[in-house]
Amino acid sequence: MAEKVTIGNCELWHGDCREILPVLEACAIVSDPPYGIAFQHGGHLGKAYNGGKTKSNNAKIYGDDEPFDPAPLLRFDPVILFGADHYAQRLPRGRWLAWDKLGGQAPYGDSFSDVEYAWHNKTGAARIFRLVWKGMCQGAGQDKGTKRTHPTQKPVDLMEWCIEQAGRPETVCDPYMGTGATGVAAVNLGLHFIGIEIHGQYFEEACRRIEQAYAQPRLFDDAKVGAGETAVQGDMLLPANATVQAAGGALSARRLERRVIRLERRSDHAGTRQDSLWRQLRPARATAARVY
Repeated sequence: MAEKVTIGNCELWHGDCREILPVLEACAIVSDPPYGIAFQHGGHLGKAYNGGKTKSNNAKIYGDDEPFDPAPLLRFDPVILFGADHYAQRLPRGRWLAWDKLGGQAPYGDSFSDVEYAWHNKTGAARIFRLVWKGMCQGAGQDKGTKRTHPTQKPVDLMEWCIEQAGRPETVCDPYMGTGATGVAAVNLGLHFIGIEIHGQYFEEACRRIEQAYAQPRLFDDAKVGAGETAVQGDMLLPANATVQAAGGALSARRLERRVIRLERRSDHAGTRQDSLWRQLRPARATAARVY
């Protein structure tokens, strides 16, 4: 019997996604499913993949000892699935999203992949996301300095980017939630989230991380809405449609937040701190500080 936990706008299921997905209404799928790595490697992955001696991330990944069938997920729209290069022959036409795990740096010469691919069920130009995430190395981002809690954990910044690539749908579902990176990304973007995870240890960690995401103060938080059209920011009540004056004219609160986040990502994910980017970022941050 599946167990459901509700945290904010997140509906978290502890159970088998094959039983839960058929009853879900329309939503977007953004996920990193198990796609038969253990099956392809004869069931022996080694310490690096299984988390070595770290107790928090060495549990079995259910379903990763058999080939993955994406068919049950293809009735949803939009859909973004990682690892799709391992089961591309089972997918219809779409486009590819690439994650450069070196962040534009030279190859390390290690045994880990330098890039991971996701399939998007829409046609269009392929896109690249750059963020260092190799072995023990982590680039700048929301996960910097944190402990990984899943053997195939994805960075929150990467999952936010994927959700944006999917068109920022109102409701995002990750049927293979793991420890909740997609859920944290959805919370950060003020979206509804449905997560499903069969493994109890990972499910509990996902709940903890998503709860923590709601507890984090944000510059402008559209998800925290009180009476009328008022967004709660700390101890202040701020009209959700407020506008501020910034370089280039009046900006809505939401547009200003997006501008700050976009500029931060461009500087961090490119692996550089170009003067031109920081000249744009400083006034946006300063405006936010003055108004809020």
